[in-house]
Amino acid sequence: MTSKSLSENSHFGRSSRRKEAHISWFSWACTLKSQSLLTPAATFQTGSKFGATAIQASPDSMKRRLLLGMSIIGLVVGGYPAETAVTPHLECARAALPSRNDALIFPDSTNAVQFRLYTNAAPEASHRFNTFEIVAYGEHLLSSPAGAGLQRWLTTSPTTASLDNILINGAGPQLALTNSMTILEAASGPDWRYVAYDASQAYHGILEKFHRGILFVQPDLFVLYDQVVAKEPVELKMQLQLPAATRLDPIWRDLRLELPHAGLRINSPASRHALRAWEAVESTADSFLPGTRTLQLRPTNRLTQLNLLTVFVVYPGGTKKDFAFKLLESHSAVGARIHREALPTLVAFKTGASTGSSSLTGFEFTGPVGVSVFRPTRKAP
Repeated sequence: MTSKSLSENSHFGRSSRRKEAHISWFSWACTLKSQSLLTPAATFQTGSKFGATAIQASPDSMKRRLLLGMSIIGLVVGGYPAETAVTPHLECARAALPSRNDALIFPDSTNAVQFRLYTNAAPEASHRFNTFEIVAYGEHLLSSPAGAGLQRWLTTSPTTASLDNILINGAGPQLALTNSMTILEAASGPDWRYVAYDASQAYHGILEKFHRGILFVQPDLFVLYDQVVAKEPVELKMQLQLPAATRLDPIWRDLRLELPHAGLRINSPASRHALRAWEAVESTADSFLPGTRTLQLRPTNRLTQLNLLTVFVVYPGGTKKDFAFKLLESHSAVGARIHREALPTLVAFKTGASTGSSSLTGFEFTGPVGVSVFRPTRKAP
């Protein structure tokens, strides 16, 4: 795809009316910090109209700031162009909410395809911290350790690392409510939504930074973007517990799952000099989650910095789909060109802290994320 076609199909609308409404909403929201809005026993979720949905809030997190903060997330993620991302209002958002809720459902709880990230680091949390699951068309394509069984496992197993999604030098995160994820930024366009969290506190002492972002591109694409910065070279592993029917492709070394009602492809694009291939490993987690197998991804060497993309493409069961993935990198961004049925989608993530625009293969974008979805033009009759 040429840079011209990318620019023509990028989605960064400029609506002053939306900007004013967005800023006014934040000004109004910040005045509510002193009001008591929730009872300790309440459970809430934002309306599907606003996109991201928080669920199963723990008692410790049910304070008056919870509703305000997640409403901010839901409003921003749910329908504003990228230039009205949450970044300019982070001081207000941080003051309103430490983001101690249990989970984020992306894009929302009514969507047929859902990505659920568990953000509560308390040992008694309902799900294992920093794990996620994917539900689509009535199928559980990827599961997260949860419930009473998880609590039994934590008290009886000599090691719990096999249940964690990210391992640093063989160890998982440090569990404590104060180590829960906090919101960093959010952005959205007409057909995509993005939210990023800071999980650094759960890996303090080892990592200087661990940021985890989730991008959803309609109707079926999720891209997980992990930024890791370590104090010294570390070994990083990502683990997933997938249904036993998951197939490890012998050529492309990506993961493929076909269930009656839904299918899933998982790929981690990498350069030729840093190939990242999934591999099947034996894990005690397989006994905790019967009917699953553990797949593992890890760089080939120890590192101090890593920008890792993991692509999840979901589709209805019983259909044959063609996909292709290519890593893209520049001095200011990392991303991928993803072909779905031969139609390319370009996703780009800013890697630096600069406030200016970033560029990837000629595609310029502002904000934390840029997305270009190619749509062929139809000739006039």
